[in-house]
Amino acid sequence: MVTLREVAKLSGVSIKTVSRIVNGDPAVNAKTRDSVQVHLQNLNYVPNQAARMMRGVQSSVYGLMTDAVATTPYSVDIVRGAQAALKEQNQTLLIANSNGDAEQEVEFWRMFRAQRVRGVIYASVFHRSHNVGRPAFNDSIVLANCYASGSDRPSLVPDDEGGGYAQAEHLLRNGHRRIGLLTLIPKIDATRLRGIGIRRAFKDAGVTFDESLNQQGMIGPVHGESMVAYEAALKMLQQKNRPTAIICGHDAVAFHVYAAAAHLRLSVPQDLSIMGFDDLKVITENLHPRLTTVALPYFEIGRRAVELMRESTHQKEGWAPKILVPCPLVERGSCRTLS
Repeated sequence: MVTLREVAKLSGVSIKTVSRIVNGDPAVNAKTRDSVQVHLQNLNYVPNQAARMMRGVQSSVYGLMTDAVATTPYSVDIVRGAQAALKEQNQTLLIANSNGDAEQEVEFWRMFRAQRVRGVIYASVFHRSHNVGRPAFNDSIVLANCYASGSDRPSLVPDDEGGGYAQAEHLLRNGHRRIGLLTLIPKIDATRLRGIGIRRAFKDAGVTFDESLNQQGMIGPVHGESMVAYEAALKMLQQKNRPTAIICGHDAVAFHVYAAAAHLRLSVPQDLSIMGFDDLKVITENLHPRLTTVALPYFEIGRRAVELMRESTHQKEGWAPKILVPCPLVERGSCRTLS
């Protein structure tokens, strides 16, 4: 880390003068201040806000940077899980929400470095590939709900393939054979991975999946999606040989399938079984009957990210595990067994 002494030597002024400039003393000559600030910037100097701490005493603060997680109900449990793990050892979480602004993230990395945080969790609002690069931060960095291919960053992501398998396996085990699928947009990892899991469950059960029943419940670009699940479900359920069950890309899609079923006077689950994904409680526990779904393990990802962040400081360079966190099935009342 660059010191005041190094800046002073390069600038040709005293350490005290550099210190006064760093601390915003207006009495410093403007020409001197401008000259020193150029050197501070060129050397990437970061003020040590923890300088008052005794030498050798480790900070009890960890950082969490998010692109939107801290303000998104779907994934705020990542924050809760990390906080719970740190609370067990009386440690603190410093949260920075960048809203995906790259320049803002640069400043947050500098802040984490200045505060001498012991490690940082970078958490994404959805499962995706994301490389944080080489920020101005020298301690442990763990990716949560995202991963960086070809990087040495350890990461934790939901096992979306396993979650898709659990959706289909539950319905197949309960006698359903003609099963519809309303997916999220095709460009995201979750759609691809869950689709692989669903088809693997059909193969394991010796049942052929009817691809004509594979429709999008959402369309459009990432972060600009439009919901079309209601219309897609109506079309699917008005077929002469309609499905006895529909697997949904997430719980909001399932909500629209409930509405389509009600419009056609179909009863859930007597006439139609519905399976969600996410376990967003505001939906799953307020539908009637309550929605059977597969949960995204965000709390567990946050909790285990703290453990991984601590462990990764002791690992050799090149250690880059991508840990899949299971997505558990949550059985409620929206699926029935066919006789």
